[in-house]
Amino acid sequence: MSSTAIIAQGITIARMGTTAFETIPNVVSFQGPGGQAQVIDVTNLSSTAKEKRMGLRDEGSLSLTLHFDPDNAVHDGLRTDRANRTRQQFRITFTDTIPTVWTFYGYVTQFSVQGGVDAVVEASVTIEIDGDITEA
Repeated sequence: MSSTAIIAQGITIARMGTTAFETIPNVVSFQGPGGQAQVIDVTNLSSTAKEKRMGLRDEGSLSLTLHFDPDNAVHDGLRTDRANRTRQQFRITFTDTIPTVWTFYGYVTQFSVQGGVDAVVEASVTIEIDGDITEA
């Protein structure tokens, strides 16, 4: 199979295996992480205008679309993580001059497969991020 644009660009998304990170193969697109912080209204009766505080940051989720290979151990690992509700470590490596690496923990909350006539069988994967994203 030819290289996807993401791999050709040098971006890798990996899942922690038994002893080391293993690149998730055949990723054709991704979205996230991207989160938000909750805004807490702390206005009281003596306030003269709305008063707010920032809540905890929520890093959101990472969504992947990949060409599904049921024989691939990493794809199988993602399915197993979802089935077992396993908290797993993930890593995204970007392609700057000195590569930026984001590392985080998350749960696979979705793994669905779709296909059709004259279509590649794809899987949609959603990873809900748990905690901070570490950037190195």
